Amino acid sequence: MLFRSRVSLPPDFMHARVDAVRKKLNVQVCSLYQADSSRKSLEIVATSGLNQRVLGATLTYSQGLTGKVARTRSTVVARDVQAHMDYFYVPGSDEEHFRSYLGIPLECDSVLYGVLVVQTRVKKTFFLKDIRELHNGGRDLLDALKLSVRWRARSACELLATSK
Repeated sequence: MLFRSRVSLPPDFMHARVDAVRKKLNVQVCSLYQADSSRKSLEIVATSGLNQRVLGATLTYSQGLTGKVARTRSTVVARDVQAHMDYFYVPGSDEEHFRSYLGIPLECDSVLYGVLVVQTRVKKTFFLKDIRELHNGGRDLLDALKLSVRWRARSACELLATSK
């Protein structure tokens, strides 16, 4: 199930961070998904390397490798993503050109805020150093996702207060 929703994160910051992570890890794609635990869904909020038309698209925790990262809250690695049993193609993403996948959960205090993913054009084995580097690159993004959740909660409270 894919649908569009409104992004409330600062897009320029998010794009700059995922682009920096992509370059640092020397991969062709880096994408950030924001988690919505009440809906068990993930929204693509920033990407460097995929078609920008996918921004705002969502998938459920049961869809694809990225959904598996969210569902299990574990790192997922695939040397040949398209041969993986959990592979799920996001229409319009142009991700069919990419082979390897590394996804990590972005969480704090047992709360899942998002998933950070990198992909490569050629089959690549990701090692522990790559996983550590992705976690390091995801720190700023995790902080931004946490702020976004707080901002949404505050905005909802203010909206309720003004409607009384």
